[in-house]
Amino acid sequence: MKDKSGKIIYVGKAKVLKNRVRQYFQNTDQKDPKTRALVSRVNNIETITTKTEAEALILENTLIKMHRPRYNILLKDDKTYPYIRITAQEEFPRIEITRKIYNDGSKYFGSYVKPSDIRKSIELLRRIYPIRTCKRKITGDNPQRPCLYYHIRLCSAPCAGKIDQESYNEIVNEVCRFLEGRHDEITNSLEEKMKKYADSMEFEKAAAVRDKLASIRNITAKQLVLSTKMEDRDLCALVRDEVDSIVVVLFVRAGKLVGKNSGLLESTYDMSDAEVMETFISQFYGNGRVIPQEILISHEVSGIEILQAWLRDLRGRSVKIIRPLRGEKKAFIDMALKNAREEFERHRMVNYTARESREKALKKLVEHVGLGEIPERIEAYDISNTGGQEMVGGMVVFKDGLPAPDNYRKFSIKNVYTQNDYACMQEILYRRFKRLLDSSSDKSFSEKPDLLLVDGGIGHVHAAQEILDEFDLDIPVLGMAKDNRHKTNMLINDSVNIALNSDPDLLKFISKIQNEVHRFAIEYHRQMRQKSRKKSILDDIPGIGPKKKKLLLKEFGSVKRIRTATVEQLCQVKGINRKLADEIKRFLN
Repeated sequence: MKDKSGKIIYVGKAKVLKNRVRQYFQNTDQKDPKTRALVSRVNNIETITTKTEAEALILENTLIKMHRPRYNILLKDDKTYPYIRITAQEEFPRIEITRKIYNDGSKYFGSYVKPSDIRKSIELLRRIYPIRTCKRKITGDNPQRPCLYYHIRLCSAPCAGKIDQESYNEIVNEVCRFLEGRHDEITNSLEEKMKKYADSMEFEKAAAVRDKLASIRNITAKQLVLSTKMEDRDLCALVRDEVDSIVVVLFVRAGKLVGKNSGLLESTYDMSDAEVMETFISQFYGNGRVIPQEILISHEVSGIEILQAWLRDLRGRSVKIIRPLRGEKKAFIDMALKNAREEFERHRMVNYTARESREKALKKLVEHVGLGEIPERIEAYDISNTGGQEMVGGMVVFKDGLPAPDNYRKFSIKNVYTQNDYACMQEILYRRFKRLLDSSSDKSFSEKPDLLLVDGGIGHVHAAQEILDEFDLDIPVLGMAKDNRHKTNMLINDSVNIALNSDPDLLKFISKIQNEVHRFAIEYHRQMRQKSRKKSILDDIPGIGPKKKKLLLKEFGSVKRIRTATVEQLCQVKGINRKLADEIKRFLN
């Protein structure tokens, strides 16, 4: 479903599409607020036909992740929790910490509640298995100098050719098995290897394996054993209230509990438990995660046969989704439910207060400013410079009162040559709204804001209003003014003068926006300053790129010495011929 601008606002699937679509548009006055808002914005419906329901599920999941439609339920994974990533798609894989999961062929393990826990895990692993952490490109044809980690035995130095690919991949496989919880397989294999070395009188190698065994047993001794049958399974437990849902997943590998993940689905009030579970499973496992042979769930799920077929295609082997009602497996799910309830209480305490405060602030903003409705998209702008040098601007976007970093944009001031904040503000607003009216392909510039906030007083508001008048745009503008202590204290334009000190919710909300746009602009300004410091006159010489610039400075030490060097001396530098040497001399002198 698309709105007037062609933006996708909802993606859905159905076996009988006519019946599904009809449900949205019949008796709209009896629908929930979200559905009424969706229907009021639908301008066009585009359909795609697939061969099977499983294909429809995959396509729906892909389109939701690609377009992130406003009225779809999106899984907000616990991105604040880190994962261990093994870059299995590389010739010599590395281990690292990440907070995002990509479908790039890497293997992900976790999540871990504390970053310190994950760092300790990697440190211990590297002492047992010397796997690399660096981002060096290793081809095998061009050996490099090994780093310090090789000398302290935390890396096997594949970059320097100290280990062949087969032996290195054996290390990587053992690391993956360890992180998957297959510790018994590893210890059995190591015991056989140790015995083999001892039988062949290779006692030093046998001792090294013995020490590795001791380390692994020491690490795994405290793990909770849920089953002695060595199964791999995930335990998915759903807890919800009238508004939101949380699904907690406990990862069980080889019968041992090895990790936990929690995913939030907001505004699920119009969905059944079965629909919530289907949405969660399709978005959670469609993201490059390890899929076990069995998934236990606390509630029934819609389209279980389709989900199992889809998971089987992803895994390459059969996957069972089971809702246990009694016995040992029911006890496992009860344990997962207990974790889910605790997680939901934490979410309620942290988020509900913040949401309530945010909603109050938006309503008061509507009331004070005289807006027709709560602004869905608020854009804020700020200018940053140092005495008129490296002048830049920042644009931050808040959607439904929350920051939307994917929509943030940076501006380098091009046509203002003196320190003039008003002129700089006008330049970035002109460029921003020109892109809007030119039907820009940039997703952030193609959306019209409901409210503009500019960092400054009435002068900045007038400067912004002139640009909006030039484009004949009717968008409310407010200045975020500060007091003598540089604290946010007022919202201002020609007809509004709101003292924020008397309204804590609104003060907190506007301060958050102003601090965010200020931080964003200053951060970009700092990047430009650092880039400027690295700039050299050599960058302006035709035919001199970063590589030749580096070689020249390495050979002569400074631009001054390059200027005094002879043409013959310049020609001795790799890549510098006589014609280019003459050009360097002409340009510098």
